[in-house]
Amino acid sequence: MLRELELYYEDYCGSIRREAEALRGEEMPELSEELFAIYGQTGNRLIYEDVYFKRRKFLAVFGLKAILDREKDDISKLEKILKDICGEECWALPAHVNRRADENWRIFVDLFAAETAQTLAEIVSLLQGELSEETVSTVKRQVMHRVLEPFVASTPPYSHWEHGASNWCAVCGGSVGSAAMYLMQDRPEELAALLERISRSLETYYLKSFAEDGACLEGLGYFTYGMTYFAGFAQQLYEFTAGRQDLFRNEKLARIAAFQAKCYFPGGRTVSFADGSAEETFRVGLTCFLAMKYPQAQIPPVERAAGLNDDNCYRWMGLYRNLTWTKDYLDSLRGGEAGRAAEEQEPGRAAGGKEPDKATGAGKPEDGKAGSEEAASRKAEAESRIVLPDAQWVICRSRNGAGMAAKGGHNGEPHNHNDVGSFFYLKGKDFLLTDLGCGEYTREYFSEKRYEYLCCRSLGHNVPVIDGREQLEGAEYGCDGFRTEGEDRIVISLAGAYANPGLKSLTRSLAWEEAEGTLQVEDCFQVTEQLKSIRENLVTDWKPQVQGNAIRIQGPDSVCTVEIEDPAVKVDCMPRDFSDHGGRHRDVWLIQWEVPGLGKAGDISVRFTVRG
Repeated sequence: MLRELELYYEDYCGSIRREAEALRGEEMPELSEELFAIYGQTGNRLIYEDVYFKRRKFLAVFGLKAILDREKDDISKLEKILKDICGEECWALPAHVNRRADENWRIFVDLFAAETAQTLAEIVSLLQGELSEETVSTVKRQVMHRVLEPFVASTPPYSHWEHGASNWCAVCGGSVGSAAMYLMQDRPEELAALLERISRSLETYYLKSFAEDGACLEGLGYFTYGMTYFAGFAQQLYEFTAGRQDLFRNEKLARIAAFQAKCYFPGGRTVSFADGSAEETFRVGLTCFLAMKYPQAQIPPVERAAGLNDDNCYRWMGLYRNLTWTKDYLDSLRGGEAGRAAEEQEPGRAAGGKEPDKATGAGKPEDGKAGSEEAASRKAEAESRIVLPDAQWVICRSRNGAGMAAKGGHNGEPHNHNDVGSFFYLKGKDFLLTDLGCGEYTREYFSEKRYEYLCCRSLGHNVPVIDGREQLEGAEYGCDGFRTEGEDRIVISLAGAYANPGLKSLTRSLAWEEAEGTLQVEDCFQVTEQLKSIRENLVTDWKPQVQGNAIRIQGPDSVCTVEIEDPAVKVDCMPRDFSDHGGRHRDVWLIQWEVPGLGKAGDISVRFTVRG
C-alpha cells in the first residue's frame, strides 16, 4: 500500500505539471450571456457548464502548480486567472438561479459560487506574499461581496441547503466556513457567529442525512462530494480553534467513513444506487485523511483512485487535499509502527492498527492481536456479504469475481430513484443485470418529469411491473420489511411501493451463493382477483440471447445466464435508451416475462437464478 500511494502521489504531481504546460499557451474560454441563456431556453445544462468548468480547470491547475513549484511564470498566469474569475457576472450556475423572479440573481450562494469562493480564498492565502496586493484585494472584495456578506446578513436558513439533509449542506456550508476563516479574521465577532452557524448546520442536518449505519443514500459519488467539504472545513476549524471545536467527535463519523470501501467490488466497479455510478473513483486525499482518523476507513484498490482530470468540475477542496492529505498519510505510514503494519497489508486495505484518539481523532497504535483479528474480520466481510440495515442495503461478493447488491428503502430518498426491492448483478467489470445510476442532469430531471426518465422510474430497475403500473414516487411508497435469514438470504417486502389494491403482498427473497457467485431470486405475490397482470422486469446493457426459459447476457469480458424456473414462459426483450450523467447515449434492454397463474385470489411465486 505504501508504494502504491507513493506512485500515485508522484504521478499526481506530474499530472499537475503536465496539465499546466498543456494549458500555458491557451486562453480561458469566455462565458457569455448567450451560453448562460441556453438553460432557460432549452433546459440543457451541459453547454454552459462545459465552459464554466473548463475555466475552473485553469484555476485549479495553475493554483496547484503555483503552490507546488512557486515559479514566477505560474504565479503570473494564476494572477490573470484569478482576476478573470473575479470578473464573471455570476458564480452560480444557470440551473440554480431564477433570473425572472430574483433581480439579485447574480449574487446567490449555490454549490459552485460557494466552491469558487473557497478556492479563491484558499489560493490567495496560501500564496500570501507572492501574489500582488491588487490581486489579493480583488479576490477578497469579490468573495466578501458575492458570498460571505450575503450569508452573514441572512437569517437562517440562507437557502434550502443550510437546513438541508444532503451534500449541498456540506459543500455550501463547508466552503463558506472555510473562506470565512481565511478572509474574516479582521471581523472576529462576525466570524465566530458564522462558524458556529455552519458547525450547527453540518452537525444537525448534514450528518443526519446519512443512515445510522453510515450509508449515503444519495449515492457513492455524493458521499465523496459532501464528505470532502465536511472534512476540509472540520479540519480547518479544528486547527483554527486549536482543537476547541472538533466536529470529528461525532460517533457516527466512524461508520460514515467506513461506507466508501464497502461499495467497491473486486473488479473495481461500485454500487450505483440513486444518482450514483458503477464506475466511481475515490479521492485519495479524502480517503487518506479518513484512514488517519478512523481505522474503519479502508482504502479501496488504488487503481480506482481519481486523478487530476477525473473530476470534470475541478473542485479545489479535494484536488488540493490530494496533495496535502496524501502526503500526511504517507508520512504517517513511513514512520513508526503504523507504517510497518501498513506495508505488510495487501493492496486495497487501509493502514490498520489505529484507534481514534478521543480528544483529537488522531490515530494511535492498537494491540497487535486485536488488530489482526479485526483485519481478518474485515477481510472476510469484504469478500462475502455486507448488510447496511438502516439504509436497507446488502452488498455481496463472490470468490470468482461476481457480485450483487440489493436495496429496500423508500421512494422519497435523496436523489431518489423508484427502486425499492431492486438488485443488480455483475461479474468482474461487467454489470450484466444493471442499475443504470445517474442520468443526464437537465431542468426536467429535477422537476415533476423526473420519473419519465428511464434511470429514475422503476421500469429502469430490476423490479416487477404490476398490472402495467410501476412503483410510485414519494417516501410513503417503500419497503414494508427488510431482513436477513441465515448467512445467505435477504428478504424484502415491497408491495407498499406499488400501492396497488390488487396486490396484498410482494416478498422478494435473494439467496447468494458465495463460492460460485450464484443469485437465486424468488418473488412471492399474494393477489386478489382484481389483479390481471404481473410482469417480471430485468435491465441489461447488453443485447440478451433468449433460448426458451434461459437468457444469456454477454458483456465485454464476462457472461451470465438467467434461468427461469417455469419452462413455458415467453421472454420479451425490448430496446430502450437513455442519456447518462455525462450526456452520453446508452442503449439498454428490458427483459420481461408474464408471471403465470393469475385469475383468482391466492399466492403466486416465480423463481429465477442468475449464474455467472
